[in-house]
Amino acid sequence: MRIDLNAKIRTSDGHDAGNIHRVLIDPTTERITGFVVSTRRLLGRDVIVGEDMLAGASADGETMALNLSKKELDTQPSFEEDDFVTPPAGWSAPNLGYVIPPESFLWPEDSARADIGERSRPSIKKGDTVKDRDGDTVGSVEEVRFDEKTGEVLSFTMKAGAVLERLFGGGRVAEISRDDILRITEDEVRLGVDREEIIPREHETRTR
Repeated sequence: MRIDLNAKIRTSDGHDAGNIHRVLIDPTTERITGFVVSTRRLLGRDVIVGEDMLAGASADGETMALNLSKKELDTQPSFEEDDFVTPPAGWSAPNLGYVIPPESFLWPEDSARADIGERSRPSIKKGDTVKDRDGDTVGSVEEVRFDEKTGEVLSFTMKAGAVLERLFGGGRVAEISRDDILRITEDEVRLGVDREEIIPREHETRTR
């Protein structure tokens, strides 16, 4: 089922309830625990609805029906933003049967992140393929920089591949911030920017 961020929500009794705002996930089980629906015009607050409360979606994913009436929706728990955090940069969302952008997910703030940190910490190594937002290969990982205290990726340098060589010339490297990392899979790093947004350093890669 496709669910777009900001998909319109309609109650079972025909009220326009608002929009899907975020998706809540348990990082330990990697299961959806709820969808945040912004109902400010209808109820004046954001509420959390369970996955079993979604009755269906339009083919384009832009409209979602609930099996709740307006009155039943009003009994759902309020969403408190301070109770949740965004997943770490590079976290890859599991296959949940929905098309959901990674930036839409939130974790419970009190999750035992220390227990899952090692499992969910992105693994980037030299030689991994780097692709841009459109899935085009733009280079390979040259060097990775980590936070010494947390072990999280801070950035990495990328040796330009054929696509960037045509734009900037060969032998260049680009500095990629962790904020530009969309997800990390086995032997591949996908960026959240396209190749035109990647700025190379002004020096050539050293021959190793």
